[in-house]
Amino acid sequence: MECALMYLFHGAKICMDTLEKYLRGLCHYLLGPVVLSLAFSSPVYALKIEDTEAKSLTTENGVRHLRMPGFDDSGMMAWELFANEVNFQRDGVYEAFDLVLDTMTGFNESNAKSKQGLFNPNLGQAWGESFLEVQGKGFWAKGKKWTWANKIESGDQLMAFKESGEVLFEDNLLIENNKAKKDPIPKKVETSLFNTHTSANYIEILELSPNQNRFLLEGQVLVKSESLEIKCTWMEILFEKDANTSRASSSMGKIGKIIARGKVAMKQPGRRSYADELVIETSTESAVLKGNARVEDDEYGLAKGNEIVLEKGKRRAKVIGGKDVRPSLQLPEIPDFGFPK
Repeated sequence: MECALMYLFHGAKICMDTLEKYLRGLCHYLLGPVVLSLAFSSPVYALKIEDTEAKSLTTENGVRHLRMPGFDDSGMMAWELFANEVNFQRDGVYEAFDLVLDTMTGFNESNAKSKQGLFNPNLGQAWGESFLEVQGKGFWAKGKKWTWANKIESGDQLMAFKESGEVLFEDNLLIENNKAKKDPIPKKVETSLFNTHTSANYIEILELSPNQNRFLLEGQVLVKSESLEIKCTWMEILFEKDANTSRASSSMGKIGKIIARGKVAMKQPGRRSYADELVIETSTESAVLKGNARVEDDEYGLAKGNEIVLEKGKRRAKVIGGKDVRPSLQLPEIPDFGFPK
């Protein structure tokens, strides 16, 4: 109990309803419903815990070696924050140094680290200017000017970077053949273990549901893997987890869909593709170029249309015209076979 209650701050003015929420979740997690009812039958008991247990953590400059858990509405632990030093700022906001944030909901369990940041435990939010590194199941991310929120209106465990953002994925994208699975990622991240590198001005990671994650990239988006490069201004990558996969699995699932928009340029060996929008689907194993679509193939020539469909593992393209755009296919020149002119 002493270790688990280390998150209570000496001298901090915590309102009773917030204190009750944390202690209720903590007692439910550690001791079960019997002690839960006992702890909240007497407000004096709860206050006594705060007065006695928090004093050993307080120094002249703040709190040392903080460990603070956060709970969801059901009383299960949703996140846990560690910090070597914590100082109170204002209005329930604290400054943390050498912080480590573990998220535990759904299938996107992750571990995030930063040298410095601010956090509000009552709201389940944190933010900072320095680099934050995030290691999750099947991905690794980093960036500056970061934000974390335990819950927002559209999902859980938001991680966002507004500067120098990068995300690395274990798998290749859908229109490539993925390599065999490697050993689990070691604690010290080695970038050579990842097959796909992405970067953008703004990157957002969000758990939309227990079975779906979204990676959002905006501004100067670049995606590179073994035999593929995509440039655009906006991209959404959706990962889906099989319902039969256990929670303890080291994988975050498979890519379900990729949507890229804004001056999309895709390069593959012997082929360059351009469009206003690109949609890659798992179910069809195809890439669809939409709006001002153009494919330049070293073997088959130039194809233009309102929509062009590229199939995985094949060099052929299906060209679809629009109302004002007729499909066209320009084949390469016939080679000189050495016949007399």
